[in-house]
Amino acid sequence: MTGAGIDADLWPVRVRDLLGLDVLQGATTRGGHDGLDHPVEHVHLRTPRSSEPAGLPRSVVIINGTSLGRDGYQVDLALRAAAGVEASAVLLCTTEPELSQATIRLANKLRLPLITFWATDLLDVSNAIYRRVRSQSLVRSDALLDTMRALRRVSGKRGPAAALDAIESALHTPLALVGGEGVVVAGDPAAAPPGTNDLLDVAILSPLADVVHVVQPISLGPGERPSFWLAAKLRSPAHSWQQTVADVLAFASWYVSVTLVADRLARERDARFRLGILNAIIAGQERPEPVLLEQLGVLGWSADGWCTAIHLQASGAVDPLRVLNLSEDIHRHLASAGLRGPFIERPDGWTMWLVDRTEPPLKSYKTTVDKVAAAGQAFAEGALGLRLHAGIGRPYLGLPGLRSSLAEAKEAGTIAQAAGGPFGVQHIDDMGIRRILLGWYASEAFSDFAHTLLAPLLTLDSGAELIHTLETFLNAQSSATLAASQLGVHRNTVLHRISRIRGLLTADLDDPEERLAIQLACRVAKLGPPAPKNA
Repeated sequence: MTGAGIDADLWPVRVRDLLGLDVLQGATTRGGHDGLDHPVEHVHLRTPRSSEPAGLPRSVVIINGTSLGRDGYQVDLALRAAAGVEASAVLLCTTEPELSQATIRLANKLRLPLITFWATDLLDVSNAIYRRVRSQSLVRSDALLDTMRALRRVSGKRGPAAALDAIESALHTPLALVGGEGVVVAGDPAAAPPGTNDLLDVAILSPLADVVHVVQPISLGPGERPSFWLAAKLRSPAHSWQQTVADVLAFASWYVSVTLVADRLARERDARFRLGILNAIIAGQERPEPVLLEQLGVLGWSADGWCTAIHLQASGAVDPLRVLNLSEDIHRHLASAGLRGPFIERPDGWTMWLVDRTEPPLKSYKTTVDKVAAAGQAFAEGALGLRLHAGIGRPYLGLPGLRSSLAEAKEAGTIAQAAGGPFGVQHIDDMGIRRILLGWYASEAFSDFAHTLLAPLLTLDSGAELIHTLETFLNAQSSATLAASQLGVHRNTVLHRISRIRGLLTADLDDPEERLAIQLACRVAKLGPPAPKNA
């Protein structure tokens, strides 16, 4: 939507709207209250005894009454003349505190608002009303210029929150910056529209009772879908002001997007640096190199104690950019659960470790599992389409021990992911027989076999719907009713999908051994295709 071409007949300014202007502060409506909703399109400045026309239809007639004294007759004539041309109101500039009852009754009879006020310069009053009534484009340009000036005063290093403060100061309207997960990342949460997970890729005006939300999507790169939305909350706004705010947000979104891109680049650079340190730790020697120790010190990371690694594996609707955008959210959930330590973004998830000065008790890992489960579950509920599986290693001493804990955490995370479901946590000490299965999962031969066995489904099932249904069905002891409950679909839908799967696979789902092979193959399929043989 654009703000151009607003039809004054459709969206008029009313007489009562003018009473809020600064130049009419203290003005009093003496009569004709029934006409306060008359539309106003023109302004006419005249003297009481003027022989010129009394104005135009839908005009506000401003009369200099300072020389009238108590001569109400001239006011009555002005009222009748204004009513004769279908004017909207008469504004009388006078120092007289009272008007005759006859004049007030005449204004009431004509349903013509008679408003008294005092001002030393009627041209200022006329100009202010004219700008309000006839110059919506000037109001819009003023708002745009005010926004531009406010943004020019913002330091680029202060981030998107400072940009929102500047725009708010120009519009006097609460704003919010909503992220791709429907989370308010800056500004006033009350300004965000309801249902932020359903925001569209185009600018919208969303009226709700007497509140209108104006929402402007922000894309951070050519061809990218919006990853942020700039939202304003307006109470009972005129249509023209809705359009003005929409235009200002469209203009300001360019500045906000530049700020967000700069922030993204800085975070990507920092994330690459942190990931480089993690890779150096994993690939390090028994005795840490001085450069690595220096970099750990620069980051404020410690491995001086008993280190417990946590590996968070993301899958589903995820990519490196979404991992980066979600980092702050999951980090906050982990910290709220009491899990604090070095935190690193990977292209497919996150890694962190905890440091204890003394060796943790043998069974204390169960507390860590509970904390990771609580934080991960709360995070995953707000991250639509994302599956999260966590692995936790044992505590080991120092940097060499951290390397061992990281390897165990990754191993446990692989098992948690292979077990299926949208979320899961696995500690290395709770794996038991699953560690034997991990050898199968991780072997190139079994991975090749699994992908060959499921090839008909993998080829046709780009959304993994059939694979997910098959695995759920087999895990449910081949019960279509239980599988339907877990999938949230009708039992007949499960039966239809299984029938289709039977027609695609060469294996027999009724044979126990073949059924077990398919069940294990489904788990391997979630881990991705086998690595190249020469990798």
